Amino acid sequence: RGNHETKNMNKIYGFEGEVKAKYDDKIFDLFLEVFSFLPLASVVGEKVFVTHGGLPTEPDVTLSDIRKIERGCEPPNFGLMSDLLWADPQPFP
Repeated sequence: RGNHETKNMNKIYGFEGEVKAKYDDKIFDLFLEVFSFLPLASVVGEKVFVTHGGLPTEPDVTLSDIRKIERGCEPPNFGLMSDLLWADPQPFP
């Protein structure tokens, strides 16, 4: 799952309007439901950790911690799920 698979980002970047124009509200709601259950991260070949947004800001986060994240909801504004979707490794100016 990436940071664009949220209700707000779908509205801002036009995905909501496009789906509703071509289909209907029910199909858009199904997309939102599917997005809410997409993986937040993956481990490839038991060696490479892959996530859309970035690394957790809290130290000592484990894969077990990531597996415990509540799914089926919109990402919160802060916390582990938010870090995995949004964290930017570059410092702010």
